[in-house]
Amino acid sequence: MIAASARLLSLLALLSSRPSWTCAELAESLKVTDRTVRRDIARLRELGYSVDSDAGPWGGYRLRAGTRVPPLILDDEEALAVAVGLGEAALNRALGSDQAALSALLKLRQVLPRRMADRLGELDGAFVRLPGSGGSGVGPGLLLELAGACRRGERARLSYTDAEGHRTVRDIDPYRLVHTGRLWYLVARDVARGAWRTFRADRVDRLQPTGHPADLTDPPDPAHLVSRNIANGPYPLSAT
Repeated sequence: MIAASARLLSLLALLSSRPSWTCAELAESLKVTDRTVRRDIARLRELGYSVDSDAGPWGGYRLRAGTRVPPLILDDEEALAVAVGLGEAALNRALGSDQAALSALLKLRQVLPRRMADRLGELDGAFVRLPGSGGSGVGPGLLLELAGACRRGERARLSYTDAEGHRTVRDIDPYRLVHTGRLWYLVARDVARGAWRTFRADRVDRLQPTGHPADLTDPPDPAHLVSRNIANGPYPLSAT
């Protein structure tokens, strides 16, 4: 069963790599018989993938747009390029939806091999953004860390520097990230105070998981809380 599933993924990757394949070419690439190729093509169609075929000795198979999004098979450099692009889109709203870009980037980071995650971390650490250049002052690596903490529902230890330069360390229960159009805010429950607070993401020094579940009882409306707490006026808000 595992071998058959892996073969279907390989078949999808081949069909995605060029406009058309003959049955013989697919069989040779997959090291299977023509009959197995035809059976696997039928299975892909059952799964919702649109695979067209042309009859005859010179006919072939081609994958066209359908109702299902096929899994992408990316090499290392392609995966890095996609991750960097999604990070920039999340920071600058280049796609019109920073939440969608951040969510997609989080999913990608979760499945990257360790070697790729390390390279992406090196790239993030090498980026420098000028003040006023349109960014939010926080790198995609930290945004992913904050978003992951919210998604896991796990208590974390937050090192934070406030507007006056005072650094504090506290336990928090991360809940949501809110984007004002300029800045990202983390909405979390301050465990010691038992109160819901907002923290500017660009002032977060470190976030360390504690291994304990978060207490998210009676959470606030994140956009409303940020709008109420920020001092420099309302901005269009979006929560993720």
